[in-house]
Amino acid sequence: MSGNRLVIGLDYGTTFTGVAFCEATSDDTNIDKIEVVHDWPGPHGQLGTKEKVPSEISYSAAPSGRVLWGSLIPPHAQRQVWTKLELDEKKEGDDLKNLIAMLRGIGNLDLSRFSDRDGPPAYPGKDPVDIVADYLTQVKAQLTKNLERTYGGVYLTMPIDLVITVPAVWSDRAKDRTFRAVAQAGFDETTFPNLRETIMVTEPEAAAIYVLKTMKGGRLGEDVVVGDCFVLCDAGGGTVDLISYRVKTVEPTFTIEEAAIGTGEKCGGSFVDRNFTKWLEKKLGTADYKKIADNSAGEQEQGRLEPKMGRLMQAFLTAKTSFGSEEDEEHILPLPAPLNTLDDQDRGIDGGEIFITSDDLKEMFDPCVEKTCALIAGQIDQVERAGSTVKYVFLVGGFGKSPYMYDRVSQFAKDRGITTIQPTKAWSAVVRGAVARGLESKGSDLIYLRKCRRHYGTPASEPFSAFKHAEEDAYIDEHDGEKYAKGQMSWLITKGCALVSSQARHAEIELYRTFDATESRVFKARLVACDDDAAPRRYADANAYNVTILSADLSSVPEHKFQVARSGPHGKPYFIANFKINISLESNLKFWLTFNGQEYGSITTQYD
Repeated sequence: MSGNRLVIGLDYGTTFTGVAFCEATSDDTNIDKIEVVHDWPGPHGQLGTKEKVPSEISYSAAPSGRVLWGSLIPPHAQRQVWTKLELDEKKEGDDLKNLIAMLRGIGNLDLSRFSDRDGPPAYPGKDPVDIVADYLTQVKAQLTKNLERTYGGVYLTMPIDLVITVPAVWSDRAKDRTFRAVAQAGFDETTFPNLRETIMVTEPEAAAIYVLKTMKGGRLGEDVVVGDCFVLCDAGGGTVDLISYRVKTVEPTFTIEEAAIGTGEKCGGSFVDRNFTKWLEKKLGTADYKKIADNSAGEQEQGRLEPKMGRLMQAFLTAKTSFGSEEDEEHILPLPAPLNTLDDQDRGIDGGEIFITSDDLKEMFDPCVEKTCALIAGQIDQVERAGSTVKYVFLVGGFGKSPYMYDRVSQFAKDRGITTIQPTKAWSAVVRGAVARGLESKGSDLIYLRKCRRHYGTPASEPFSAFKHAEEDAYIDEHDGEKYAKGQMSWLITKGCALVSSQARHAEIELYRTFDATESRVFKARLVACDDDAAPRRYADANAYNVTILSADLSSVPEHKFQVARSGPHGKPYFIANFKINISLESNLKFWLTFNGQEYGSITTQYD
């Protein structure tokens, strides 16, 4: 074990979460040695045997004082669900949103429900980052129990690499919020003293790594040749993410490269659940629906389930996961009180039980399935425009396990001459792939090249030209007295740009700043992005949006290294700083500062 390192994979999902680990004993550790955590705690002290645990936490009071999370949440407790999706909400005054959420929550509380308990839950009003951190704290505790059982205390002395997965469509702000929640949960040097590196990888990329590494030694491995293309579709609880790959080399090493710009949408399995609540309200009528859900389906808080609806959703889960393409399928769900005595044949209710037909389930599934097929079609079109053809569609993820989803995607692909494959261990392919990514040694990456998903740049000033610039952008520089145009976009990385994995730096921001001896040497730069195919010329364009504010601290640079200038023959001297902010972009953004070719100071980020 001496000299080995430990790789931990964390796949925090919208509906379920998975964790895995593996001891790296060489540069080519067999992925069959990856251990997935199965022993998730359940009710009455029972331990589960599933590869994942529900991504739910409750702030309802527990008699024992125990934190209620995952499968430990009893039917009567209010629960926080689908919180992951809230990490990627656009920032529109977070403080105001939190206040509104708190007031809504207080208004929705039926305090009579807690008269026989220890009072109402501590929530509502918590920031999604804090809720996710609270949940992941419990996940981490179960992980450490597994590590202690497997390695004893030795794991605390081992170098550790942590690999976190995120949706391919995640914004940079959402990635930052994910990082913060994971660190806040204790996935840091305090828990793991020898934490060496924290890596972020997109969920479809992680799944692709695992699928391809297992495929190499299996029956499909012999069918793969250089130039083959395939679409990896990771259909999860919240998002459906897709990336297409082309086989670059087979021997002596197996490598692939992205063949299309990754795409995705929030249309995962949890949206089937939401469609179920809309169907249920239509079936019951709003008045009866509100007796079990407090609000109509369109007004319910996104991340919160009332106890009665929670019990009904658990019952619906069986119907959802087993639904196939059979025309005569029928499921029966027991309605909670006070609807448990209803009899109404016109509404499909008998003895407090409501009937769901195949057509009903198709109504719930089809919007999500059709969006998924459209996303696959978009990937196929991108690959074909580049002169290649798609050979396989690999379908993974929890929603990808759905028999109905598989049948529909399989037929959709078959009509285009493409084979659909649902790999073994498809549900845990992402977390296994996260560990497989961490097991790769430097320079041995399976993925040789990625494509940038959006434009990145920074607004800058240019010498003013009446032929090129708008007068509203003009200003006079206080030091040199010249006229400039502000807010002109300098695009550093373009959408679809090839990002070679072995390349340390993918772009740089060259900055020119002036200051006098009394002024701060911390300078700010704004990183801007655009998701459109064509990027705008001006920062003021509505399609350009802020990613982060970068603060470059040059305080450690000796004063004599700065250029000195004067605003005139007898003017006050000032300093000129020419420096670079370097950018690395794989699954997430990384920054560092160089001055005169030497790495100095630090870069801090503030995501909008």
